[in-house]
Amino acid sequence: MGKEITSIKIKEAVKESNTLDEVRDSLFTLFRHLREGGIQQIGYVSGPITADGPDNIDRNLEILEKNTETVRSAHDYPVFSPTDVFDKELFDRLNANGFKNPDWEVFWEELLTANEKFITDIFMTQGWERSHGSTCEFNSAKQVEIEIHYLSGVNI
Repeated sequence: MGKEITSIKIKEAVKESNTLDEVRDSLFTLFRHLREGGIQQIGYVSGPITADGPDNIDRNLEILEKNTETVRSAHDYPVFSPTDVFDKELFDRLNANGFKNPDWEVFWEELLTANEKFITDIFMTQGWERSHGSTCEFNSAKQVEIEIHYLSGVNI
């Protein structure tokens, strides 16, 4: 399966989710399937999304997507980011259910610190330090000894 963990596979796995727990469990099921297929390494790309204010969210999402594609092209194992998991429809549905920033932080922490250690590598994009969420992800990765890579970033 290798790099076949695409945005499409992830979106398909989470499309019926109505809670962050359901999203997490769907991703874990996908990751288990990958592991059963021989994939032992999965990368995650972290970067600022809301840190620069609401006017810059679309720009930051575009930068994160470009960084994710750059990382994917450089590695022979699956790599994903929040932009692969949460399309606008799913994000709006979850927000309508009342999820707040602390809920999202718990979600990513659970994903990164899972006992099964699905995520083996985290790629910190340029500017991650100014993002509360990325800082939490960095700390979670350090806690469970995920290999941390620092990217110089993509600027658009």
